[in-house]
Amino acid sequence: MSQRPSRVELTALAADRHPFVVDASIGSPVDPPPAFVPHLLACQGEERAYPPAAGTPALVESATRWFHALRGVTLPDGAVAPTMGSKEAIGTLAWLLRERRPDRGVVLIPGRAYPTYAEGARAAGCEIVRVPDDCSGAPAFDAVAASVWDRTLVAWVNSPSNPTGAVYDPGPVVALAREHGAVLASDEAYGDFVWSGEAPSALRAGLEGTLALVSLSKRSNLAGLRLGLVAGDPMLVDEVVARRRALGLLASGPSQAVAAEALADEGHVAEQRSRYAGRLRRLARVIEAVADVPVRVPDGGIYLWVRAPDDDGAAFARWLATRLGIVVADGADYGDRAFVRIAATVKDRAIDALWERGGVR
Repeated sequence: MSQRPSRVELTALAADRHPFVVDASIGSPVDPPPAFVPHLLACQGEERAYPPAAGTPALVESATRWFHALRGVTLPDGAVAPTMGSKEAIGTLAWLLRERRPDRGVVLIPGRAYPTYAEGARAAGCEIVRVPDDCSGAPAFDAVAASVWDRTLVAWVNSPSNPTGAVYDPGPVVALAREHGAVLASDEAYGDFVWSGEAPSALRAGLEGTLALVSLSKRSNLAGLRLGLVAGDPMLVDEVVARRRALGLLASGPSQAVAAEALADEGHVAEQRSRYAGRLRRLARVIEAVADVPVRVPDGGIYLWVRAPDDDGAAFARWLATRLGIVVADGADYGDRAFVRIAATVKDRAIDALWERGGVR
C-alpha cells in the first residue's frame, strides 16, 4: 500500500504537468449564492448586536416551515436552533453533551465517514467505535453489542453518506439508540442531493433522543457564512443551545438573516441540484474512460466514491494528479484506503478541461 499523499503533494504533481489544477479534493462550493444574498448582507443591520443563540424569530420560523415542507417533520417550539455551520456543530456535539452524561464514553460512527465525527469524539475524550456497512451501504448498527450501546453517548448516521453516497432510512437506528438511551445524531447536510430513492430525515421516526444537523453550505453556496441548523428533541436542543450560549458559539446575525431567506427559496436549490447531477455524470465518465475503472454515480450526495486499481487509493490519487491534473481525496481520510473521493464542487469549464486532457469525446 502506497504512502498517504498530502494535498500539497498532489497539487504539486498536477501543477507540474498541467496549465491549471482541478481541485476536487474538498466539497467547497464554487457556484454563486442566491441573488438576494449580497443585497441582504448590505442592508440587514444584524451585525450591530449580539445574535441570539436560539436563533432570531425570523430564522426559527423559516426553519420550522422548511422542516415541515421539505422533510415532512413538524417541530414544536424550541426544537430548532442555528449553528456556525454543520462542521462546527458535529465537532462539538459530543463535548457539549457529555457534561451531563459522564458515564457514557462511546461514540458510534460509520466505518467510512466524515472525519469530524471522530475528531469530535476525541475532543470529548470518548472511545470511537466504527460500525461497518451492511450489504445495502448502511452502517450495521444492529450488530453493535448491547453492552456497547449502553455506554454510547452519540451514534452518528449520515444519509446521503459522505463519502460513499449511500442513501438509507435511519429510522431503525433511531429506535436502537432510543432503546439504549443514546443520542442519535443525523448529519443531513446532503439531504437536498438525492439521485436515487429517498433520504428521509431521522426526525421522521420521532424527536425523542434525536438531533438532525443541516447545512446551508452546499444547498445555498453559503459555506463562507458558516450557518447550519440543529433540530429535534426540544430538551436536547435546549441543552445544546444553553451550552453554546455560555461558550459564545453563536451564529452571526447577518448569517441568520440570510439563512431565513434562503430556507424560504427552493428555486436556487433546484438549480444547484441540477448542476451537481450533471457534474457527477461528466466526472464519472471521464474518470471511467481514462482510468479504466468502474465509476458509479452515487444514490445521493455530491461525491464520486471510486475503488482504486489494486485497492491502492494513495497511488490512484497520485496517478490522477499526474494524468489529468485533478486533485482528489485519498479514501484513507474517510476510513478506506482502497478508494478515492472526488467532489463535484468544480466548475463546468474545469470538467471540460479534464475531458480534453483525457481525450474523451
